[in-house]
Formats: sequence, C-alpha cells, structure tokens
Amino acid sequence: MSFPYIKQIHVNDCYTYQNFDVPANMLTEFKHIILTGKNGTGKTTILNAIGFQIGALQNAPSGLHKQHHLNSMLKQQGRYVVVENKPEDKVINPYNVLNLLFLQENNTHALLNIDEYIFSHFRAHRKVSLDIVNTVLQEEEFVKSLKTQNDPEKFISKFKQYLVNKKVYEAFDLMKNNKTRLDQNQLFFNNLRDILQRIFEDAKLELEFIQESFEFELVLGDGRHITFNQLSEGFSAFISILMDLLMRVDLIRKEKGDYSFDPPGIALIDEPETHFHIGMQYEILPILTELFPKIQFIVATHSPAVISSIKNAVVYDLTSKTEVAGWQAGSSYSELMIKHFGLENEFSPVADAIIQEVNNAVNERNPEKLREIIMANEKYMTPSLKFEIENQIIAIESKQGLI
Repeated sequence: MSFPYIKQIHVNDCYTYQNFDVPANMLTEFKHIILTGKNGTGKTTILNAIGFQIGALQNAPSGLHKQHHLNSMLKQQGRYVVVENKPEDKVINPYNVLNLLFLQENNTHALLNIDEYIFSHFRAHRKVSLDIVNTVLQEEEFVKSLKTQNDPEKFISKFKQYLVNKKVYEAFDLMKNNKTRLDQNQLFFNNLRDILQRIFEDAKLELEFIQESFEFELVLGDGRHITFNQLSEGFSAFISILMDLLMRVDLIRKEKGDYSFDPPGIALIDEPETHFHIGMQYEILPILTELFPKIQFIVATHSPAVISSIKNAVVYDLTSKTEVAGWQAGSSYSELMIKHFGLENEFSPVADAIIQEVNNAVNERNPEKLREIIMANEKYMTPSLKFEIENQIIAIESKQGLI
C-alpha cells in the first residue's frame, strides 16, 4: 500500500480567511507544501489543525477503534483552542478548521490503515534541552517509552540518552562480535557527524563521547568543545528537528531490521528559518529532503530563501490566496523579496545551479544542451531567464550557420 501523502488542504476557517484550497489544484504526486504570507494570515493555525488531526489518528489504538478514539478526543479534551493573539472569545475547533485530502482514491482518514510512518510537528521557537544522562537504560523499555511519547519536546529531550545507549550497546556488540550491529551503529554515528559538519560548515568537526560523564561534545575544527545544550538558538532550533527525525527513522529501521529503509511520513515545521543567517536558510529544506526523501514537509515560513530553496514543492501565499509559480524555485532572492517582502538580495542556490549549467553549455557552444536545460527546468525558470537562454540558442546557431 502506497503512503497517503497530503494532496490538498481544504481550509474551512483559519480565522483570517475561509473556504479555500491549498494548493489550488490537487497534487497528483508527492510534493512538499510551503505556506507563506504576512503575520496573522493563518499559517500557524493551519499547521496546528493538521497536527491535531494527524496526531489524533496516529496516537489512536489500532484497528477499528481509531475513529471512535478520534471522536472521543474531540468531545473530551481537545475540542476547542483559543487562537493566539486573537480576541479571547474567538475559539476554533481544530477538527473543523480544515479537511485533509490524501493521494488515495478513498481519502477518508487514509492514515487509519498505515502503521509504520513518521509524523512530527515542530512548532516555532524550538530549542534543544537534552536530559542529563546518568546511566544506561534497559534497551527494550527505553525504546518502548520513546514510541509512546507524544510530546515532541520530551521526545527530543531523550536524544542524548539515545546516543549513550547506542554507544554502550556498541561495546556489548563488540564483545559478542556482532558485526552487523556494529556496522549499523557506525553508519548511524558517521551520518550524524556528516550532518553536523554540513550544518556547521566545518569539515573537521567530530562528535566525541565522554564516557565518564555520559556526555557528547561537538569538537570543532578550531578546537572548541560544545555540547548540544550549549548551541546557539539558530542551530538549536534546526538540530531539534534533526534529532527528532533521526531517532524516529532509526527506531523504525531497527524494528524492520532494514537500515537502508527510508520511512514515509509527514512533518510540519513552523518557521524553520528561526534565528538562522540567510546562507543557512537556503540549506534547511535541501538538507531535510535529502536526509528524509520520503517525508512530506509542510512548512510555514516568512523566508524567501526557504521558498526558493527546493524544486519539488508548491508554495501558497495566504496573503493573496494564490499559488506561487513553480519557477520561484529558480527565481532570484531579490524577485521574491520584491514581490513578498520589499527587499533585495542574490540568487537562490537552485537558480545558481541552473545558471551554471547554462554558462557551461554556452561556453561549449552547445544549443542542444541549452534546450535540454529548458525542458528539465522550465517550470522553475523565471520568464526572463527562459527568454535569455532562448536568445543564447539563437545566437549560437546563427554563428554555426544552422539558422
């Protein structure tokens, strides 16, 4: 059974606006969804409502009791929520804010029949605060407690304990000469180190385990030692997302006994750019989509850098209630800033990659390669960029006597 990714969100009432679809046209294939717009347009309300509905389904008992559980939740505990920064008497039923449509013929609660998938909801103002670790926990009980932990912050707080357990059990595997588990463990820590090197832009960064204190330190290329709890707000906000998803992926892989398995799922992120400099804002979604290729990210952002950073996404502007054209991924930062925020800056990495390909083809005097670039990237190109490439084709073929 294929995973039922979200193909459309029908918003009934997000306080500011009513009765519209995101995206305007239903998706027919897996894509990420990016919500943008001014403050107060309903981005967070929409994410919270999605989180409430999917969380209720995921945390329900198995089998036919899930729907009953969902209805009970509405009646007993989560039925109304006060909208933040709105009049106190304004309440919204999170189940009535929107309807989710999935990439399945039968859309009604498509997630009811799926067991192994990832769902995480990352709210704005995230920060890493890992629990102090004093000992190793019994593996089976610890894993069981993680799987039943519904509070994202409490789940993430166990990341250091998770790493300590892996390191200590690695020693047991070494004594037992369990090469398969040793290789799997080494792969996990190597991947974690590589991710941290990329985020910190430090190829010499190492992750060091201090046995005496059950602590992990990031040893930077310049010799500095810092712990996860000492990270700046920007790194802390982003790494909290990675900690959550890395643990969830690893737990599913361990249960399946397949460490090459990429679990499907849905992740909601409110303001992924929080406290990050502009260069790193460009990297957030490319890193996440590369590490977790089968997770659909639904993101609320103010950042044009985030908007323009990946191709496989639809962008919906809640201010104008319009879908941003696909070529925005290849547009310049300044074009997006002028349209949405009134500022200017340089090209996005997607645009840079396209322009580099164009420059190479022009230097090679290769009009066919230029045509291939247009075909592969047309929906991500600004009209002006496409026009410029077509002019280059005409100029090259004219000089070659082909026209």
